[in-house]
Amino acid sequence: MFPSIDLSLINTTENDEMQLSNNHVGRSFAFDYKNKCFIFANGNNKDTTQVDAIKQWIELFIRTRSDKFAIYNSDFGVRLDGLLGYRLPRSYVLAEIKKRIVNGILNGCPAVVSVTDWVFSKGRFSFTVTTNTGEEVKIINDI
Repeated sequence: MFPSIDLSLINTTENDEMQLSNNHVGRSFAFDYKNKCFIFANGNNKDTTQVDAIKQWIELFIRTRSDKFAIYNSDFGVRLDGLLGYRLPRSYVLAEIKKRIVNGILNGCPAVVSVTDWVFSKGRFSFTVTTNTGEEVKIINDI
């Protein structure tokens, strides 16, 4: 009733290429968030390295409020409504910020394996991201 399939005939290199393509961020142009402009070299947009592309993706993810811009899906960005400016325990606010950012990064960026070493200090936070190649990237941001 059902056809038999010889699994040895399946091309595994195509599956391996698909697996590799799912574990990186892709091509990205360098962006200067302080000056709010793209970086050019010799009249062309400057490409980023894989690590810089991951840093840039995380920076954009943190700066974007989820469900604000129609160009991004509803899972992209962080929503801090109801946390900042309210009289909530500091430990709860920090844990919730950490949880929202970690979940978003791990679910959204295929090249990130872990997010660790969180430090919160005077409206700033930093953490370390480990990529699928084993590189560790330090991210520092303002809340």
